Amino acid sequence: MEIPDLFKNMMYAKFKWPRGLSLAILLATGATSVVFSSDAAGDGLSSSQILQKVLENYASLASYSDEGKVVVIMGGTTNSSDFTIRLARMNLYRIEWQQNSASSSTKNAGPQAVWSSGAGDHLEIGFGQQYQCSREIALAEASIYSDGAAVDIPRIFFNMQWEDQLADLVLGENQQTDEKVEGKDCYVFTGESQGRTKTLWIGKQDFLIHQVRIILSAEAIKAMSSKWTPSLMLDVHGFTSIEIHTNIVVNRKFCRSDFVPSFPSFPSVDSE
Repeated sequence: MEIPDLFKNMMYAKFKWPRGLSLAILLATGATSVVFSSDAAGDGLSSSQILQKVLENYASLASYSDEGKVVVIMGGTTNSSDFTIRLARMNLYRIEWQQNSASSSTKNAGPQAVWSSGAGDHLEIGFGQQYQCSREIALAEASIYSDGAAVDIPRIFFNMQWEDQLADLVLGENQQTDEKVEGKDCYVFTGESQGRTKTLWIGKQDFLIHQVRIILSAEAIKAMSSKWTPSLMLDVHGFTSIEIHTNIVVNRKFCRSDFVPSFPSFPSVDSE
């Protein structure tokens, strides 16, 4: 069975470098095929059927909101950030996040956001409100600073196809033993390619993503960094990012003002 392209593209990782310098690794591809296990999954659904249901479910939603946390572990250092996500048809979204660590890679460790309340796409990462040319560009930029919170869920909800800028990767997906996330039973899928391993926890009742984990080997990090900035060849001993989504609410009614950042400096709605 052919697997939707969106799942072929879901491979992203972002990590912080020492001395406050960060690099974003976009390990996504829209050109390679994905091989899924053909074995029947639990509840009589195959792996491809489960993932198809995920896409269909997100596509059917009028709106989506959640809150959560991203924990990033690298070189014995653990950083975390909290986030909230609001999405609605056709092009309304607000993703806010705040770093919990003093070693944040951004100059401003206060609240940050990417959003559109119907009057353009905007980004605030500590340097004032910045207008973005499109939703795709806004979310791509935000992904660097949000530790990935602005990536997977918005990407699936809006059915976005992001072109790979780095390399052609072949991602093999394998279904693992079911696990619980925050008390909810989940299907578990893991894909690995060239030192990059991504695991998704998908709710068995709601077919929504409840957790994402990305692991990069030290070799993969060095190989990628050497292609862009050879001077930043660092002694990095692997990277792990764990993104947990909680308090998920679907099909809630929103108004435009709900998609403007909650920062006091912003008006209730975007100016036309």
